[in-house]
Amino acid sequence: MAPYVHSLFLLGVSLAHGELVWDNPAQEFQRRPEEKELTVNFAFKNTGKQPVTITKINSSCGCTTAELPKKTYQPGEGGALTAKFTFGGRRGAQAKSIAVTTDDQKTTQLSFSCLILDDPVVLTPPLVNYRLGEVATARQVNISVAQNPRINITAVASTNPRIAASLSTIKPGEKYAVNVAPADTAREEFAQVFVQTDYPPEGPKAYTIFVRIK
Repeated sequence: MAPYVHSLFLLGVSLAHGELVWDNPAQEFQRRPEEKELTVNFAFKNTGKQPVTITKINSSCGCTTAELPKKTYQPGEGGALTAKFTFGGRRGAQAKSIAVTTDDQKTTQLSFSCLILDDPVVLTPPLVNYRLGEVATARQVNISVAQNPRINITAVASTNPRIAASLSTIKPGEKYAVNVAPADTAREEFAQVFVQTDYPPEGPKAYTIFVRIK
C-alpha cells in the first residue's frame, strides 16, 4: 500500500504547477498601407497553483517585437503580451509568430496574420457629373470588393433628396452597382452618396460617391 500512496503523492506534486492559458493565441487582421504598423494584444491567465515565469520570448522576424510589463505571474493572475508588427512597405498577406517559453520549459506559439491591402472597395467612377439642362438619365457606379476579408455593401444614402441613389447586388461580397438619378438638371446641385459596408465589424466603413450638376 505504501508504494501506491507514494505514487499518488508524486502525481499530486507534478500537477501543482503554473499554467498559462491564452485567450486568443491566433488572430487575424487587415490594415491599410498608410497605417504602417499593427499592435496585437495576446491576453493570458495563470490558471495553475504555482507562479509562472516567462523566461524567453522569440519573434519570427525583426519586424515584430513583443513586450511584457513583467515576467512572473501568480496563480489566478492575468496579463497581456503586446506585439508590434512594423510592416512598412510590405503588401499582401503577412504571417508572424511569437514563441513564449516559461520556467517549466513549455513553449507556446502565438500567431497573427495581417492582410495589407490598398483600399478593398473600389468605386468606378467615384464622381458623377451632369451638365445643366442635359437629360437626367440614371447613371451607374460599379463597386468591386476584395474577397478577403469578406465585405458586404449594406446600404446607400444620398444627402440630397433631389438626387436619388439605389443599390443593386450583382454578386454578394464581390460586385455591386449604385444607380444615381437626379430629379432634373435645371439647376446646379450637389450630393454625396454614402456607400455603407459591414467591415470592419468594430466600426464599419462608408465610402462616398460625389454627384454634381453644373
